[in-house]
Amino acid sequence: MFNNKYGQDTAVIFDGFPDDDKKSTKNCERLRRAAHFFPDVIFHEETVLQYTKEKLLENECNKKRFIELLKKALQKANICVQQAVEDIDLTIVNSAISVALQYDYVRVVGEDIDLLVLLTALASTHTLFGQGKNKFISLFLKHELFNRAATFLNPQATTEQVTEAGGNVLVALYGEDPATQNLDELWYHSFVKAAAKTEFNLARLPPTTDAAQLHAMRSYHHVQTWLGNEKDPLKWGWMHTPSSLFPKKSEKDPAPESLLQCISCTCKKGCTNACGCRNAGLHCSLLCKHCIGQFCENPMPVILDNESEEGDAPAPIDMVDEQLECEDIEL
Repeated sequence: MFNNKYGQDTAVIFDGFPDDDKKSTKNCERLRRAAHFFPDVIFHEETVLQYTKEKLLENECNKKRFIELLKKALQKANICVQQAVEDIDLTIVNSAISVALQYDYVRVVGEDIDLLVLLTALASTHTLFGQGKNKFISLFLKHELFNRAATFLNPQATTEQVTEAGGNVLVALYGEDPATQNLDELWYHSFVKAAAKTEFNLARLPPTTDAAQLHAMRSYHHVQTWLGNEKDPLKWGWMHTPSSLFPKKSEKDPAPESLLQCISCTCKKGCTNACGCRNAGLHCSLLCKHCIGQFCENPMPVILDNESEEGDAPAPIDMVDEQLECEDIEL
C-alpha cells in the first residue's frame, strides 16, 4: 500500500516516548491529553476492537502497543521504519533533509502544521487560546515580523531580547490598532471592548505581560531544541514538579485583587475546561455558586503555615473593595 501510493523509497517515522519523561517538556501536554482516562487494552493483529481509534489511543500504553504492531508489519513489508526519541516533527524534517541530495525531490507527508513551521524556519509557539498556528503563518505572510522572529533563531539571544520580540509578535497577533505599542495597553483596550458585550470569554483576552514573557521564553527554548541547541528549560519558562517539567505560571495577578475577587463560576460539576474561573487563570473560590472553591477540579490552594500558632484565627477576607461597586461576575 505504501509503495503503491508513495513510491519504493518510503520511510515511516513514529512518535517516541522517552524513558525519563520527568525531564521532558512534552510530558505536561501528554498528561493533559490523557486527562480523560481510557483503560489498557491487550490486542494483536487479529483483534476486532469495540472502541474508536481516538478513544483507544488516548491511553499512552495502548498507543505504544499499536506503534509496535505497525512497526513489525511495515518492516515485514521491507519498509524503512524509524522512531523518534521524542520530537517526531523534528525527526521527520531532519530525515527528509538528510536524504534530499540523493533524490530529485523528497515529499514530506504529515498532518501536523509543525512540519511546515520547521521547513519554513518560522518561530514556533505553544498554543494561545483562540489563536491557531494557521493564523500565525498568515500574519507572518502579510506583516513585517520576520526580523522580530529572527531573535528566536539566535542561540545567543538574551531573555530580554526574546521577551521583547515575543511581545511585539503578540501585539501584532491580537492588536487591530497599529498605534498600540505594548501588551499592557492592548490588554486594557481589549478588556474595555469585551466588557461592553453582553457575554464575553476572559480567556480570549491577550496574555498579560508577565504571562507573555514566559510564553516567549518557552517558545525560544522549543525553537532552539529544534535547531539542536541544548538550553536549560529551567531558565526558559519551565519549572520542576514531582511528576515532570511543567510550564512556569505567571507570578503577577492578571487584574487588581479587588476585581479578581468578583469573579466566580456557576459550574454544576467538575469545573474543567469550560469553567470561567479556570479560563481566567484563577482558582475557584467561596463565591462560586456550586463548588465554593472546594468540591471541584479547580479548588483553592491549601497553604499550610508552620509558623502560625495554634488557635490563631484566620484573617477576614475582604470580598469587595470599598471603592469598587460591582455585582458578582458569573462566567
